[in-house]
Amino acid sequence: MIAHVFKNLSDQRMKTILQKMYSEVPRVMKMLAPEGWKKSKYHKQIQEQQQHAHSEYLTDILAGKKQSSCVNKQLMDEVTFINKYALNHEEYHSFQYPGLDQDEQEVFFIFLLLLCDISEEGDLLYQQTNQSDIIHYYLAYVDVEKIALEIAGEQEHIPKDDIEYFLFSDFTIDWDEMERFNCLQLIFKILQAEEYIWHHIDDELQHIAICYHEDHYLAYSALPFYEKSLRQHEIIKTIQQYVSKYQDSWLDPYDFDAIIALFNRHKINYAVLAYVHCYQAFPVGYPYQVYHYFDGYSKE
Repeated sequence: MIAHVFKNLSDQRMKTILQKMYSEVPRVMKMLAPEGWKKSKYHKQIQEQQQHAHSEYLTDILAGKKQSSCVNKQLMDEVTFINKYALNHEEYHSFQYPGLDQDEQEVFFIFLLLLCDISEEGDLLYQQTNQSDIIHYYLAYVDVEKIALEIAGEQEHIPKDDIEYFLFSDFTIDWDEMERFNCLQLIFKILQAEEYIWHHIDDELQHIAICYHEDHYLAYSALPFYEKSLRQHEIIKTIQQYVSKYQDSWLDPYDFDAIIALFNRHKINYAVLAYVHCYQAFPVGYPYQVYHYFDGYSKE
């Protein structure tokens, strides 16, 4: 009988994957920014978010000035106060990764974000040699961060002695879907070479399944009728919001078979497409089936 084992990916396995991703940085940079990284929309997005983060920090510093009980601080003009008590733009980002204007590290970072996206949409499967156990590996964000910073230290992009003080920047990237698709293919080629396959779990379908569980518990709860009805209405509204993204006409929010069929027909997932291009096969969990979300296949 096949046993399913769930665990975090080890540091050694994680580092192998991330080192291979790091070696692809020149190719990714050329693919995303043929005219140079500084001219790319991705570099611009990172710069804007770095500036915004520092601006919010300064706003908080000035709010502290107003609340200070120190008369001298209250009497200072804002420019003098900031110059005396706040970190400048460079200092504020000195222990954040990637740092300011680190082109290769910016590319590596957004490439890593795609790996994290893949992990959030499922887990990696690995069948042990000469054993029937199938291991489900999770790629925890904190582990990706730790190993990526270790690699950056080895490449002398950050001081090795200070690695423990560095943190990933909190960036979101607005991707061109085709460029994202091409980058995802590179990641899946690396995972394929390491003999992993992908167990895909759709977040929206999983949330709908959780809504069903919640609705089931509500039916047997001791809540007052009004509160119960209000919560059930919210659950139905949540499900309908997901369904309406793929179909305008009405669909029974409690007909999960119909919702599964709708998602299989109309939801385009570029990570799934990238996987199919690399493996010439669907990931585990696709096409979507009801039992993926109700017979122990859910991440919850």
